[in-house]
Amino acid sequence: MRSLLRSIFNLLFHNFGYKLLAILLAVVVWAIIQGEQIQEVNREILVEIHVPPEYGVRGDLLRIKAATIRGPQAWLLEVPKRLTAEIFVPPGKIGEHHVRLSKDDVKNLNERLELIIHEPNLVLYVDKLMERSVPIKETIHGAPAEGFTVEKVTIEPKNVTVKGIRKDVMDLRTIYTEPVDVTGLHERKTQEARLISPGLGFEALSQDTVKVQLQVGNSKVNKRFSNIPVEIVGATRRTKITPQFVSILVQGVPNVLNNLQRSDFKAFIEVRSLGPGRYEEDIKVKIPADTALIEIFPEKGSVTVFSD
Repeated sequence: MRSLLRSIFNLLFHNFGYKLLAILLAVVVWAIIQGEQIQEVNREILVEIHVPPEYGVRGDLLRIKAATIRGPQAWLLEVPKRLTAEIFVPPGKIGEHHVRLSKDDVKNLNERLELIIHEPNLVLYVDKLMERSVPIKETIHGAPAEGFTVEKVTIEPKNVTVKGIRKDVMDLRTIYTEPVDVTGLHERKTQEARLISPGLGFEALSQDTVKVQLQVGNSKVNKRFSNIPVEIVGATRRTKITPQFVSILVQGVPNVLNNLQRSDFKAFIEVRSLGPGRYEEDIKVKIPADTALIEIFPEKGSVTVFSD
């Protein structure tokens, strides 16, 4: 047993220095091989677009492109998490400007690494910058409480200044708010609403929010009253009119309209200044307070004034 242990000891420690050196050399060779092995990493490239003063591009001045980088692992360890590139638009350029992003545009990248930019082409629409005041319009979502309606919406301010390239700004007619919820609303309310970006860049709008004041009132409905007799007013001679009855359509809140009767309406034709003959005259009406006239049918009547 003792001789066996001595043999194992001699095997492990005989020429121990040479054995240790061999192990170290093997580790170094392995590290060199691993460092030279070609690998790939994916990165994003933040593209900065530079335009001359008083000019702009459609969309943002910062764009993101995806890329793949190939090279030895040791070099790839030096690649930053996000790369940056710069594009310069020449002065006096208006309209479409086509650019192909390349490795030369990317900053701080080892030139010995291979760079593959996915979808490298950029189409930039370039124009002069301008500012313009554009009206704001609310976007209403939902319905007020039963029996109520939104009567008036006031926005403060009424307009917002929009900045961007000339063509896009001139095409704008309205800037809309994000949906303003009026569900269950039964009284006046003021709230803040964000403006929907027109897609002209990060700083296109002079402000992001506006105040929206909602004024509610009782909801109004239409109701028709038929067989209202037509009276003759101011007759000094025998007079005949046609038609003898009309229908009247009025608008009001339900609790007012439901309490009205035909006797609350008056329809008449004024004949005071008419001599003998046949005429076509407007039919006039009187309606109750708190109602609005929508329609008289028919609107005119035939009047015959006799001579005897």
